[in-house]
Amino acid sequence: MNSKILAATAMLLMAGGCSMMPGGTQHAEATQTVSLSGTIEAVDMESRLITVRDGRTSITFRAGPQVKNLAQVSVGDEVTLDYYESVAVGMADPEDPGTAVGESAVGVAAPGQMPAAGAFGTLSGVVEFVSYDPEREVATVKLQDGTLETVRIRPEMRAFAAARSPGDRIAVVIERAVAIAVTPA
Repeated sequence: MNSKILAATAMLLMAGGCSMMPGGTQHAEATQTVSLSGTIEAVDMESRLITVRDGRTSITFRAGPQVKNLAQVSVGDEVTLDYYESVAVGMADPEDPGTAVGESAVGVAAPGQMPAAGAFGTLSGVVEFVSYDPEREVATVKLQDGTLETVRIRPEMRAFAAARSPGDRIAVVIERAVAIAVTPA
């Protein structure tokens, strides 16, 4: 994991479809939770295409090679997906060197079982605030390697960005979790 991924992800999430928790101008947290479920309408084992209907919407996707138990999937099976993402930003401790640190864990179903997987990851580090343009609603940060990233800031995160001064060090923590499971019809 590197600081460029950390900053780009954090700032994009600030610009993305997240809701902000109360935090004032010294810190902010944006979280997003998505749960989807649907019924498998079609499975093409040769092309690995699966069609899932969620209410009125039908989605077709290709199961990648990492899906080892595709042969266990049948029309009528139920698919559930849960996704959680949290981004927290705040003023960094002056002693924090800012090194990006990441951890992750992944689990998959045993061979012959219905397809299922779960993953969790966390990434933390520090970026340097460069500027915020409230008219254009964009902020620029400097990554550890000196690269500048400019991103659009959502209304919920603008108070935090507006309170920053050039040179401020911003600590960023990103957590993500995903779980997917197929239940027989």
